[in-house]
Amino acid sequence: MVVGSQLSVCTVFEVLVVLFQVCGILGLCLNRLMPRTTRWPSRGQTGLIVALFGLGIAGALCGRHDSEFALFAGGTMTLLLIGMTMGSGSMERNEPARGCVTSEAELAA
Repeated sequence: MVVGSQLSVCTVFEVLVVLFQVCGILGLCLNRLMPRTTRWPSRGQTGLIVALFGLGIAGALCGRHDSEFALFAGGTMTLLLIGMTMGSGSMERNEPARGCVTSEAELAA
């Protein structure tokens, strides 16, 4: 048991960066890997957006205290944004593919 331990403000911001990183990765996994018929993808997307805002704010506060965790927050934000925008995100096809339609009118023979 540690008696009289003091947490600095910088340490709190660093812990927040780590927590937002974990929340962002979990949100990205929920958004990408769960089937669209459930409500988990929307919850994952909400968690991902909250984590991005949290990483931005916590990273900026870490930068004010000259902490290296500001770089980790920025790198994680970049990876989360890339993961959020890459691909379609849906593994299942909900609607059938449309047939090819030509713009030429069919001529009678």
